[in-house]
Amino acid sequence: MNKSILSVLFISVCCFCYGQKEKPVQDYLPTENLEMKKDANKRSNKPKRKNYPLIYVPNANKILYGNLCALEQTHKMGFEYIVEPRKTYGSRSKKGKFLNNLWVKTKLVTTRSPFWKLILKKKIKKCRKMSGDLVG
Repeated sequence: MNKSILSVLFISVCCFCYGQKEKPVQDYLPTENLEMKKDANKRSNKPKRKNYPLIYVPNANKILYGNLCALEQTHKMGFEYIVEPRKTYGSRSKKGKFLNNLWVKTKLVTTRSPFWKLILKKKIKKCRKMSGDLVG
């Protein structure tokens, strides 16, 4: 009798503990809402962030890394450039970068256009002219 009461008590405590779910950290943090009428801690007011596929490049030549206009253009295409020199500690292997870039570029060819790179170069050149980064 005593063992059955203890086992029932133990099972009920386990069920109560299992039923309590902990809130994620995002629920405690306020959103980036600046309007006075809206509650800042609602999920609908949470800023929309998207993870873009990355194309690894060894140097920042011709991609205008850090220019907001160029970054917007690559986001509109559906990817983002990331500069990762070849021989740095913690970087991906040459094969890993190649396979990742092959996958992202194949996806761009199928979703955007076979000429996505030419279109992007033209838009980046326009961004260069607008920001004054074009020399010569």
